[in-house]
Amino acid sequence: MPTTATAHTNIAFIKYWGKKDARLNLPTTSSLSLTLSQFYTTTTVTQNTDKDQLVLNGELADPTRIHHFLNTIRDILGDFPAVTVTSENHVPTSAGLASSASSFAALTGAVTREMGFDLSNQSLSRLARRGSGSASRSFYSHFAIWHAGMDDASSFAESLNAPDMPIALVVAEVSTSAKKVSSSDGMQRAITSPNYDDWLNRSATQFMDMQSAIQQSDIEKIGTLAEENALAMHALNLTARHKPFTYFTQETQQILALVSDLRRQGILAFATMDAGPNVKIITTLNDAPKIVTALHSALPYIHLETATSGSGITYD
Repeated sequence: MPTTATAHTNIAFIKYWGKKDARLNLPTTSSLSLTLSQFYTTTTVTQNTDKDQLVLNGELADPTRIHHFLNTIRDILGDFPAVTVTSENHVPTSAGLASSASSFAALTGAVTREMGFDLSNQSLSRLARRGSGSASRSFYSHFAIWHAGMDDASSFAESLNAPDMPIALVVAEVSTSAKKVSSSDGMQRAITSPNYDDWLNRSATQFMDMQSAIQQSDIEKIGTLAEENALAMHALNLTARHKPFTYFTQETQQILALVSDLRRQGILAFATMDAGPNVKIITTLNDAPKIVTALHSALPYIHLETATSGSGITYD
C-alpha cells in the first residue's frame, strides 16, 4: 500500500543563511521557525520496479533532485526499491514561501514509512536536512528549533515547548514565479559580505532572545527580533563581494514601508522575508484584518492570506 504524508511550511523568525558544510547541509547558524497552517505539501510514495519518478501537481516532473535525495537516504538507511513520488504542493514553488521545507519533510516521512523504517521526528529531521535545510523544522507544530550542530548527528530540529499565543502572519504574495537567484546560490554569495561574521554573532544573540520572547508570549518582541534578523540577512545579499543581488521588488519595498507606517499607528506589524520577494507580516489575530485592509487598499492586486500556527507532519 502507498504511504501518504502531509507537512506544512515553516517561516524562520531567526534565519539560516549560509552553510559550513554543503555536503551535509550544515548551517552556519541555528534557526527558529513557526510552522504555518495554510501552506503545505501532501506526498504519496508508491514502490515500483523501474526508476524513481516524480509527479508534481499532476504532471511528470524532473526527478533529478529527489532521486539524488532518495539515494542519500538509501546510503544512510540501506537500499530500497525505486519509488514513484506523487506530490501536491499547496505552496508557490521557489518563491520564498518555504515550499522545499514542506516538500522534503513530507517526502522523508512518506518514503521512510513506506519502506518500514520507524524513525523519530528528530531522526527524520536529520534526513530531511540533506534535501532542504529548512525541511528539518517542518516535522513539528508551532515553534521549532534547528540546531546548527557540528556534524550530521548534532544538526537536527526539535520542537520548542512554547505557550499558545494569538500570533498570526499576513502573507503578501508579491510573486509566485521561481526566484532568479536560488537559495543555495544566494547563500554562497552572501557569505562573501564583509558583514557576514557580524551577522552570525548577532544572530546567535537573537536566537537566544527569541526563545525568551516566545516563552513570555511577547509578540511585539518576537516581531522586532524577526524583522531585525531578516532585514540584516537581506543586507548581506546587497553587500556581497561576489555578485551582489537582492530579492526585493518595488512591491516588496512598498510593503516594508507600509509595515513601518502601520507600526507607527499602533498596530503590531513586523516584516520577515525568506529567499524571495514575498513578505510575511508578524502580527496578532486581532490586528491581522487591519493589516490586510491596509495592504489591499495600497496594493489591490497582491494576493493576501492570513496564516496561523500549523501542525507537525501527519500520515494517512
